This record gives sequence, structure tokens and C-alpha cells, in this order.
Amino acid sequence: MMRVGAHLTIAKGLPEAARLARRVGANTFQYFTRNPRGGAVRSMSDGEIAAWSLLRREYDIFPVVGHLPYTVNLAAPADATWGFAKRVLREDLERAGAYGAEFLVVHPGSHGGEGVERGVARIAAALEEVFEAVEGPTMLLLETMAGQGSEVGFEPRHLDGIIERLGRTERIGVCLDSCHLFAAGFDLRTHEGIDAMLAEMDRAVGLERVRAMHLNDSKVPLGGRRDRHELLGQGHLGEEGMAALLTHPFIRKLPLLIETPVKEYTDYAGEIRLARAFAGAAVA
Repeated sequence: MMRVGAHLTIAKGLPEAARLARRVGANTFQYFTRNPRGGAVRSMSDGEIAAWSLLRREYDIFPVVGHLPYTVNLAAPADATWGFAKRVLREDLERAGAYGAEFLVVHPGSHGGEGVERGVARIAAALEEVFEAVEGPTMLLLETMAGQGSEVGFEPRHLDGIIERLGRTERIGVCLDSCHLFAAGFDLRTHEGIDAMLAEMDRAVGLERVRAMHLNDSKVPLGGRRDRHELLGQGHLGEEGMAALLTHPFIRKLPLLIETPVKEYTDYAGEIRLARAFAGAAVA
């Protein structure tokens, strides 16, 4: 069974998020662990977590994926920003484990002009410190990035550099993002192009670490190096790219999490239906 879902809200609680996922036809979903542009976090009672656990089993929602806020920068040159990032990651990794989220996604970070190698070293040092402080079942996933500004993570070798410095621990994996990969220069509009991207990812980190994908079209052309999501089939990846991705044997086995610019969360129902329709398309 394909696992297709979207980025939903937990503002009204985890049980309501499960009901929302069911309403839009999702059997997996992603959520922000706290305010995406700040540090605010909502508390969760034991009763809420228990109700959530029952509902997700009843609705067969698997896996559940947390996403760290955008303010987290594990590559930050400034110690105050770096310290904040480590604290938020530590807290949210603990919380994700407490309510059974299988994965937690983080943008690797931005080096702020100090260079990729310095950024990679800074990220690895932060993760090493957090992993020493926190144990639990939740796997941390580094997201592939578009390469805008001073982002780290738009080339698979960046991710390999982080993972290598951590002794290739099994606690860390990768979340692909179709928009970001396309903007970084990977042409995903054919199975051949997808195979080439996966071969490079396999050489760098190993495909066994690739555990999820953000499924998004792109407002920018191939290699545009900007992070601008578009509705499925309406961007530069287009219907051809969506069909190629969703019929590819490796990609279609991943949990697919849609983050397209819909007006309301309930609008993801149409995007999920469209993704499943692309998955049934014939590819020449």
C-alpha cells in the first residue's frame, strides 16, 4: 500500500490531527513540532497521547513525521543561534519519541558564509551532542535542500560528510524533497533521471537511509537553486515529473508527504487524490 499524506496541523491536538488525516485521505502525515518560525510549543497530556495512539492504529496512520521549525540552524556560526538549535532539537526529539513519531525531519542548516565544510562540521558536532543526551526510537532525517543562499545539504556529499562524522550511526537518515532536488539540479522528470539521483544518493549515504520524501512540484526551473513549492503537476516538474516519481519502484515505497501551497489543510484531499492518480499513470 502506498503511504501518501501531507503536512498537517497539530494545533488542535494529536487526536484531531489524526481525524484530519483521515478526512483528507492520508495514511501518513507530517507536522511542525512547534511554531515554524519561533520557539513556542504546545503541551500534550498523557490522555491526549493515549487517545492519539488509539486513533492512529484505528486509522492506520504510519509513519508519523515531525518537522523542526525553520529557526533551527545546526550550522549557525553564532553560538547563541547554535545553542538554541541544539536545545530545540533535543527537546523535540524527546517529545517525538514520547508520542511515537517514527521520524523527525530537520533542514541541515546554513553556514552563513563560513563555507560548506565548516557548516558540515558544525552540524555534526551539534548532532553528536544531542544524540549523547537523548535516546529513543525516533530517527532523525536530514532533508535534501535546494541550495539557495548558504544552505548545506543540496549535494548528497554534504549529507555524507555529516553522517561520516557521526560514525555512520543508524539514528540518522535522509528525507528527499522533489522540489529541492529539482532546484538543486537533479532532473526527476524521467525514471532515468530519478535513477541517476538515487545512484548518487546511494554512493553518498546508502539508499537504506532514505526513509521519506516530501512530494512537491517546483515554481523554479531545473537547477534554479530556490525553494519554491508548487501544486502537484502545475510547476516545472509538471505532470510528467509527478508521474515519473509516483511510478518509480523505489520512490513509491517511501512515505510521501505533500507540502504544496494549498489554501486550507482540507485542500490536501485533492492533492492526495491527484498523487494516487499519478501513481496509476502509465509511463512510456
